[in-house]
Amino acid sequence: MDKFLIQKRKRSEDEPSTSSNTSAGVTRKYKDSFLAFGFTWTGDESLQIPICLVCGEKLSNESLVPNKLKRHLKTKHAYAYEKPLQYFQRLLAQQNKSAQKMVNQMTVSDRALEASYLVAELVAKKMKPHTIAEELILPACETIVETMLGKDAAAEIRKVPLSNNTIHRRIGDMSGDIEDNVKNKLLVAKKFALQIDESTDVTSNANLLGFGRFVDGTEIIEQFLFCRKLAKKTTGNDIFTSANSFLEETGLKWTNCCAVCTDGAPAMTGRFKGFVALVKRENPNVITTHCFLHREALVSKTVGPELKTVLDEVIKMVNYIKANPLKTRIFERLCEAKDSPHRTVLLHNDVRWLSRGRILNRFLELKHELLEFFSTEKPAFQEKINDKTWCLKLAYLSDIFLKFNNLNTSMQGPKENLITSADKIKGFSRKLQSWKQSVAKGDLCNFPSVVQMAADTSDHSVLVDIIMNHLSSLEAAVQHYFPSLSTEGIEWVIAPFSSSSVDHAQELTPQQKDELLDLSSDTTLKKKMEECTLTQFWLTVQDEYPSISDKAIDLLLPFSTSYLCEQAFSALNTIKSKTRSRLIDVEMELRVCLSKIRPRLQKLCSSHQAQLSH
Repeated sequence: MDKFLIQKRKRSEDEPSTSSNTSAGVTRKYKDSFLAFGFTWTGDESLQIPICLVCGEKLSNESLVPNKLKRHLKTKHAYAYEKPLQYFQRLLAQQNKSAQKMVNQMTVSDRALEASYLVAELVAKKMKPHTIAEELILPACETIVETMLGKDAAAEIRKVPLSNNTIHRRIGDMSGDIEDNVKNKLLVAKKFALQIDESTDVTSNANLLGFGRFVDGTEIIEQFLFCRKLAKKTTGNDIFTSANSFLEETGLKWTNCCAVCTDGAPAMTGRFKGFVALVKRENPNVITTHCFLHREALVSKTVGPELKTVLDEVIKMVNYIKANPLKTRIFERLCEAKDSPHRTVLLHNDVRWLSRGRILNRFLELKHELLEFFSTEKPAFQEKINDKTWCLKLAYLSDIFLKFNNLNTSMQGPKENLITSADKIKGFSRKLQSWKQSVAKGDLCNFPSVVQMAADTSDHSVLVDIIMNHLSSLEAAVQHYFPSLSTEGIEWVIAPFSSSSVDHAQELTPQQKDELLDLSSDTTLKKKMEECTLTQFWLTVQDEYPSISDKAIDLLLPFSTSYLCEQAFSALNTIKSKTRSRLIDVEMELRVCLSKIRPRLQKLCSSHQAQLSH
């Protein structure tokens, strides 16, 4: 044993090993002359690994010496030992070409994966069936690319996977990513406002839709949250249970919800068992709002008996044409022959807020065509249209409903809040008073259609009384449906640098009052407010004035209308049409379609293995 150890020690001293070099940080480098022995290298510059061009075997870095490379070539590839340098150069070129082809293949595959996600997002945004990608989009892209760029480019397009199942999976992936992202943003924001509504789809299933408004960075964003199917009933308890399940899944509580906006259905606003009542049990401080658009629509339904008769008769005339395809075609040809601005009348739909204004305006614009049409089809209708008093009432209805439509559309949008909507309703109420004063003097200039129609008649005193009574009824209706519109005491949110609004600020703690006074005296912030939006301003000063900024955000967060839910129901009916009535998971379709937050495609692509279509 001692003899063995002595010999091993002597051998170590006589032959310095490579391991000692390695331990000292010295590694061998590849030389171009090693190619004559059939070897190239792989790895990085710090540790070059020799690789045989013939068999692909990798040796250690210690083998980067001529004698070891020669021995490998001679013992394992004797037939190639005498080959010239050009032979190994050719092998190296072939290997580099194969490697580059593999890199190109992987690059195309990664791009095809990303393109597949982008097309799936586009399909969801446009609310189209998943099969449209493979049946229409891909063939159309191939045709365009082949025509413009050639067959080789078209062959690359065919590699994008766009089958029905693939698009479905892509939409599911994007929906899940958006949902996770929104949950994280909600947890960071902590406070949010909720807009909620319920409606049925084409299969008569009740769906509960929810949208949220919360702070994200330097903006307040509105985001689709959920679409839940209500299994049986649509009571307030069912709606609350469904909404509560979303909060539990997200990790939020009702104390995080600062405001709720709903319609006026009993299931929503019931005093004891309504959804709002159940929410207030969980959070007594929550702000509850009856949608301004729904209340405005109720105000517009306040029509006196004489005007209601005219409206009903117009609807009968329209239905007489639209209910019969033959009469519809005849009237369309008549409009074409007269070179009219429109080809048909509009069908009245009581569910749509803007329907009455549009149908009356279109009817008035096609008055002469309708008069000629009814002369042979329905003489009784012709007599009505020939009646000048009847036409004056129709013109007034057209004008007043057009004003209602303008008010309605002005209260829809991402920047709308309780303060701005209340100001618009107050402005409309003051307009009613102004119109009454003008009409009482015989001035009908606020109703241009009436002025144009009244030019054909000298006596319109009867219409003046009708208009006065109707405007008075509208004033009373506004007071009834909007009993508390006062924004006194909170004008400082909109105008924090106005001395009058600051002096009259109400419901502020002493700390908030002090911060508001300091803020209103800061001239640099006044200039900053002119350069950004109202929301951005209050979020920007949050670090310097946290208390008053939080109070302002609490007043800006609540929804004043449920227009997002109404838009979502239209999208739901488009997605879940008669031809797609068996679609089960409509929530993920709506999330990708309606979300203001885009999916993180780079993250999704990196978590999936790229595969080409074949």
